[in-house]
Amino acid sequence: MDGLLMENSMKIRFVITLALTTFLSTCSAEKLTIDQDLVFVEGEEFILGKENLTSHLVRVKLDDFYISKYETTVEQWELFLEDTKIPYLWRDKYTDTRIESPYSDSPIPVHWIQAVEYLNWVSRKYGLEECYVINGEDVEWIREANGYRLLTDAEWEYAARGGNLSKGYEFSGSNDLDEVAWTGWNSANTAHPVGIKKSNELGLFDMSGNMSEWCWDLSFDYPNNLSVLLSKPIGPSKGEYLKIKDEYYRISRGGSYGTVDEFQFTPFYRTGSFEKGTGSGGLGLRLARNAPIESP
Repeated sequence: MDGLLMENSMKIRFVITLALTTFLSTCSAEKLTIDQDLVFVEGEEFILGKENLTSHLVRVKLDDFYISKYETTVEQWELFLEDTKIPYLWRDKYTDTRIESPYSDSPIPVHWIQAVEYLNWVSRKYGLEECYVINGEDVEWIREANGYRLLTDAEWEYAARGGNLSKGYEFSGSNDLDEVAWTGWNSANTAHPVGIKKSNELGLFDMSGNMSEWCWDLSFDYPNNLSVLLSKPIGPSKGEYLKIKDEYYRISRGGSYGTVDEFQFTPFYRTGSFEKGTGSGGLGLRLARNAPIESP
């Protein structure tokens, strides 16, 4: 009798394990719908910065690109963790984070290095070229790769302002901050599901508030010179950067659910966040891709 119970128990465990594995595989295939959420952004020359608000005004020329309507969510991140078995650098705080942000469709706080690992994973899932070569803490961006990547600092500002559809709003999509952003005044100090607030002119949600967003660029100052034209700027190399800094800081943008300084929610505010740290509870990411270049 004991042998029969043990055999049945083993069969039950096998069936449960098989069902769970099948569920996770199906879940991954069905829920990774990132390609359905991309918005085409037509690049052009524009003036980066804003008079009397930033220390720089400089001309920038961008190529066309794609950007996700939404910030990366808890649900998408969990699919990545389950598939790769990579330890989440917020693992020791993860339970608390989920209590604060109990929604599977709220944005996820991430470390910069794990953000680029996630982007490579998404690229592999869609059969695209990986954009990043990762060697420990050194990351090389293969700029011509067709996979998923971070926005550059200039791309982020251009998209947040509404691209070539911009109406010149103070925040991303409105002059009324509460209309477009989860902030320290209305969020109850927690992230909220993406896409609830009003979108901007390009149809992008939460470019102001909810989560600040990592960019590719190392933190640096642009020239304040309108006679200068920067073509597709990506910031300094690490070699150049270490001549003036002793640690790596990457640009983050947008303001988060805990922010109470209104300027941080504008498309023009930019700050440096510590690349090697575990990030903060309000620092996430949004995906981008190169757009195909049309032959003349």
